[in-house]
Amino acid sequence: MKNKTLIKIISIYLALGGIWLLTGTQFIGWLDRQYPATDLRSLYYFKNIVFLIGSAMVAVIGLNRHYRGLLSAERKHKMELIAHKKQLNDQVNLYNTVTKATNDVIWDYDIVNDKLTWMSGYKEVFGHDDTQIIHNSFWSMKRVHPDDQARIIYEFERIIKEEESNWKAEYRYLCQDGNYKHISDRGYLIFDDNRNPIRMLGAMQDIDVRVKYEEQLIAQNEKLKEIAWHNSHEVRRPLSNLLGLIPLLKDAAGNKETFANLVGFLEVSAGELDNAVLKINDQID
Repeated sequence: MKNKTLIKIISIYLALGGIWLLTGTQFIGWLDRQYPATDLRSLYYFKNIVFLIGSAMVAVIGLNRHYRGLLSAERKHKMELIAHKKQLNDQVNLYNTVTKATNDVIWDYDIVNDKLTWMSGYKEVFGHDDTQIIHNSFWSMKRVHPDDQARIIYEFERIIKEEESNWKAEYRYLCQDGNYKHISDRGYLIFDDNRNPIRMLGAMQDIDVRVKYEEQLIAQNEKLKEIAWHNSHEVRRPLSNLLGLIPLLKDAAGNKETFANLVGFLEVSAGELDNAVLKINDQID
């Protein structure tokens, strides 16, 4: 673009200069024919001086306008850069705020060069210090729980093969202290114009507290079911005895000896029922 502009300016300069010189020479020649006795050589010098001065003025004005345009464009470009930098900084601050609020671990995997980069939160959540770029380690899934490795590797290979963009998986990840945390990993797969996968972006969220709480609730429910099933028989037996003794007591109302014996059985069954209830309470506690 600059070369074209320079060629255009030179062409216009040469064209106008040629016209001026040719026209001026013809005009002075006409005057010389009209006044043959007059020495008009000074007009040639005057013509050349006017051409030089005019050319210099035009050049100065043109260069001044040109550089003012460049300066204006530079200022505009600088303002755009400042605005873009501010927008980028705002986005980075927003990203950092969201990351802190969600406690997510952001990662970026360059598929073409096989480079895994932990963006933020990795050390804070898992305690590992190797937050720099890691080569040739993504597909080994070394820190994924051994019972989850095959499933997660298969899942990543599947989304690449089937060209899926969004994916989600839950698995256990090794921490620096040797314990495993339950995490939810969500990501996005990026393709080039030929639909070749080139990059994966993901966010790992610590869900260990939630999962362990759910597991605790499930275990408690199973324990309660076991207690209810096991003790229903112990409660049912003395309760059945009590229900059977009631009509016998009614029939033995006139026989003191039989009535006394039935009352004794009633006390034993009531004691057994009370013991069963206490046993259930102890197991629940």
